[in-house]
Amino acid sequence: MLRLSYEKRDLGFSFGIAVAVMVAASLVLTFIFGSEADGWRFWLMQALYTLGIGSSVFIYDAIARINPIAASRLNIKPHLAHVGWGILATVCLIFAMMPINYMFMKGIEQLGLPSQGVDIPEGVDNLAGLLIVAAVLPAFCEELIFRGAVAQSAGTMKNKLAALALSGGLFALFHANPAQTVHQFMLGALLTLLVLRSGSLWTSVLVHLFNNVLVVSLNFTVLGDDAFWSIKNNTAIVLPIMLAGIIGFAASVFGYLKTTHSVWTSSSEEKSHPQDSASAIVLCVSACICLFLWFTKLFLGAE
Repeated sequence: MLRLSYEKRDLGFSFGIAVAVMVAASLVLTFIFGSEADGWRFWLMQALYTLGIGSSVFIYDAIARINPIAASRLNIKPHLAHVGWGILATVCLIFAMMPINYMFMKGIEQLGLPSQGVDIPEGVDNLAGLLIVAAVLPAFCEELIFRGAVAQSAGTMKNKLAALALSGGLFALFHANPAQTVHQFMLGALLTLLVLRSGSLWTSVLVHLFNNVLVVSLNFTVLGDDAFWSIKNNTAIVLPIMLAGIIGFAASVFGYLKTTHSVWTSSSEEKSHPQDSASAIVLCVSACICLFLWFTKLFLGAE
């Protein structure tokens, strides 16, 4: 009989499968399309890579005999209040992190390390294509593994803050993008909070989709213009934007916690979800692989 929920022991194994698929997909697709694919090859390569990441959850669920629809909470409708608060918090988070990301990137350059960038590659000028491969597909495929398997497994921990931090940390490490590590950590923790409190994966899918569409649109228009960053030396503008974003994010999370009902109660039953030593080892090894890729990106750049 198929299991209808994830347990704590599934955390390491599901993340390990995702990392293995990520590495394999990167190597295979680079071999097939080359490291500098352009045109339709670029779009196809990006789409296949993201779909591969999403397929990892089905691979693991087949091995572990888990029902992916029920366990990931795909069979539960999204809650508008949770989605609304999540979108508000996401907007505030983006405005808080834009100056921080930029300052971090410039700090890396000043240390003599390769210039870092966001996930959206330079020179790509097809907004429709970007929305598909950088917004729509990741919003669904990444949520399947990170807020489906990983977050649901972490949600069985007694310490809820530790569960949020672990889920957000794995999400940030998996992307191996130094320039956006803090932003991805915060976003990953927020999306985990949303899905565990609401009980529906669709809640985090919709918020993740909104976040991606907004980031892609901003980078395609305003943030892609160097003139926008001419304000970087004007602390009278940058600091208020950052502080307003931080305060707005904190206020949004506070309002969300105070005005919505939570179904996240399984953390008190941690003893019924024992940790498996093999799962813990797989989790550590997989996290180390992601950390290695993170440092590789930091010291060697995108290439």
